[in-house]
Amino acid sequence: MAHLLVHRVAPGIAHARLRHRALRRALARPRRPHAGHTLAEGRAAVSILVTGATGFIGREVVQRLLAARRHVLALARTSDGVPAVERVVAALGDAPPGADLDVLEGDLAAPDCGLAREEWQRLRATIETVIHCAGDTRFEPTAMAPYVAGHVHGPLRLLEGLAGGRLARWAHLSTAFVCGQRSGTILEREDDTGQAFHNAYERVKLEAERVIQTASAGWGVDVRVFRPSIVVGAAPATAGGNPSNLFFDFIRMLASLAGLPGGARLRLRVAAAPHARFNIVPVDHVATALVALAERGDCADQTLHLVVRDAPTQAEMLRMITERLGVHGVRLVDARREPFDEPSPFERAVAQMLEPYRAYLTQDVRFDDATAARLLARCGIERPRLTPDVVHRLIDQALGAAESRRAALPRFRD
Repeated sequence: MAHLLVHRVAPGIAHARLRHRALRRALARPRRPHAGHTLAEGRAAVSILVTGATGFIGREVVQRLLAARRHVLALARTSDGVPAVERVVAALGDAPPGADLDVLEGDLAAPDCGLAREEWQRLRATIETVIHCAGDTRFEPTAMAPYVAGHVHGPLRLLEGLAGGRLARWAHLSTAFVCGQRSGTILEREDDTGQAFHNAYERVKLEAERVIQTASAGWGVDVRVFRPSIVVGAAPATAGGNPSNLFFDFIRMLASLAGLPGGARLRLRVAAAPHARFNIVPVDHVATALVALAERGDCADQTLHLVVRDAPTQAEMLRMITERLGVHGVRLVDARREPFDEPSPFERAVAQMLEPYRAYLTQDVRFDDATAARLLARCGIERPRLTPDVVHRLIDQALGAAESRRAALPRFRD
């Protein structure tokens, strides 16, 4: 069975003829990279394994690695009858010239990650770096056992299965919101401070960090943890893309409102924290930072916040959006300071639309990113600001993304 699990994907991914082949031969173990080396500098003789290549962030990471002429092994699973290789091809689209990609069919939630013994042997001989992007982003899963298996036990099994071979480093994608319900400034080095959590997702992501870091220490594997805030951009219709899709849906709703007679001035109050920071970050920056820092020697064993520089307040963000769209009746209301009396049917419908993220609209938190900023500066990467120009580009993505749903107002009854 093992010989059927690895699929070679040729350049021009979307139209490639797929063929099976074994993993490339193991080569002499290279030295650890110099502090100034990044994934984009030169072509390594070993493979980089990426999990979550079909997801919102993972696909962006793989595209950048392929553009940097790295050999990528994407670990993916069959889903809803669609084979792993087809899912990866669909997620990535056309590859850059000279792209070097293999797809390995496996499942982090399955015993032994769904891999045969022969595959483990080949992986140990070829994989030096793992960039772990996979994970179910539902806040409250219907069943906890497979959810925890995918977030914690599966990645741990992958780490243990690769340890003792060439594996030297593990880049672990988490979330800045492992801070839970805390407020104020959150430092990169902070993890479990006894905080309460908004949902199972935050709690399990923090547990995954702890388990992977503890296990890696015994194997001498360097783990660097990346914690982005809420990632936005043109996203697939998957759980991983839900936060961005909701943000974009809100933009599309306002654009639809602007097109209705009198809609531009229709009153819409949204319960929020107007003076709190609006903690979103473009997916382009997150993927670029991951690729730049995944193998740098001076990033070893670091935990890094991937966030924008000087995040605007919610009120500032709303103003940039509404001014661009020509909508004037929208207002953020801090229900702790002023009454939110007699909401209209439209306001209730919008509140229901935003309900999954209501807790984040009322939380005031600042993610310190001093270490990430210093390391990214060494790579020549500037942290983005959410300036009007950047916000306008996000609006354009929301209104023009090919995979976006048709803009529509939320349904409600009078």
